[in-house]
Amino acid sequence: MTNYFFAGIIAFLISLILTFFVKKIAIKNLWTLTAPRERDLHKKPIPRLGGIAVFVSFWLLVTCYLLLVPDRLHFVDEKILGIDKNLLGVFLGSLILLVTGIYDDFKDIKPWIKLLLQLVAAVVIVFFGIKIWWLSNPLGGSNIVLNTWTYVLVPVWILLVVNVINWLDGLDGLADGVSVITLIIIAILSATSTVNQPATALICSIAAGSALGFLPFNFFPAKIFLGDTGSMFLGFIIAVGAIISGGKIATAALVLGIPILDAIWVIFRRIFSGNSPMKADRYHLHHRFLQAGFSQKQTVMFLYLIAISFGIIALQNGTRGKFEASLWLLVIMFIMGLGLIFLKRGRKNV
Repeated sequence: MTNYFFAGIIAFLISLILTFFVKKIAIKNLWTLTAPRERDLHKKPIPRLGGIAVFVSFWLLVTCYLLLVPDRLHFVDEKILGIDKNLLGVFLGSLILLVTGIYDDFKDIKPWIKLLLQLVAAVVIVFFGIKIWWLSNPLGGSNIVLNTWTYVLVPVWILLVVNVINWLDGLDGLADGVSVITLIIIAILSATSTVNQPATALICSIAAGSALGFLPFNFFPAKIFLGDTGSMFLGFIIAVGAIISGGKIATAALVLGIPILDAIWVIFRRIFSGNSPMKADRYHLHHRFLQAGFSQKQTVMFLYLIAISFGIIALQNGTRGKFEASLWLLVIMFIMGLGLIFLKRGRKNV
């Protein structure tokens, strides 16, 4: 575990330094310093290119490992241009999302075009051999073999997590902090003797450190935002980290349980309201916390606590335990939703 901790610390320091300079350059050149939109909570222009620092710090350190100790990043035996095939796919997929995010942070591309480019990045992952061969049966018995269904499930999983983290980026430090927690949990699980996926543990440790180095600048009051550049990248790395070298979907899904349920609820609400499911609004769970009277810090810390709690539960339980925890997650989400509605109504009646 010491090696993973060391990698995370180095990534943290690189990201911390890069974020400082990206912020200065963005402000100096007026990059993405657009006026706050209707759905935004901040009152003054803040740069939205912070994700570049997270992306560069991650791939800079990964490149150092490839040059100095390439065996530490061995996923499959097949190589392309001397690079592990799986890892090359992760780079190309993340590069597609980086370019998409930068363009969107500057120009605000149409949601469906962005979704299409996210799908391209997800298909690249499948093309480069990252698959889900089977899923554990939560009710016991034989594992569920996916066969060709993996070519459907992998892109769907990646699209889901990318957009969950993207939509979670509505409060200062929320998406970045939850991403750090999720990546650390996946890294710990991957490093255990039971799972034994050291390369996955390493890239998740590096990604966690890269995201953590950005957090001091992004926590309330934020001085720079992840933007789509960073939120899509972190969602992508989380999604890939949960499936590369073997499935860890149940663990990642449990840590991200509340944001995933919130995303599904928001999609259905938008559809039944006659709106596009991709149209941004202020009806996410974290917005409802604010409407109920909680501060940004209180909301973010509470959602951090839930993610950490279910991350610990995921690490301590097998498939059946995670399945039972997911049922409790549904109950918590229901109670939380009702509680926020009553608190909001109570504020209106005061």
